[in-house]
Amino acid sequence: MTEEQNINIDALRKVLLERKAELARLNEISAESRAPVELDQTLQGRLSRMDAMQQQEMAKETDRRRQIDSQRIDAALKRMDGDDYG
Repeated sequence: MTEEQNINIDALRKVLLERKAELARLNEISAESRAPVELDQTLQGRLSRMDAMQQQEMAKETDRRRQIDSQRIDAALKRMDGDDYG
């Protein structure tokens, strides 16, 4: 591998690590939105609960996609470490 290729791989590794850190930060921030929805009708109406449940499911799906992205980043970093990237 040439020196230029090493520099490109190092720059890409830095970008991937930054993206992985950002995904972890977003996961922490959104943890509350994935929490179980309270089903007590005295606290909120039926439509509010339905809306909260929809928001919760959307947050769960977003988290699932972040996890997949993080796994892909890990796989790319592993290939970089093994000189099998690109």
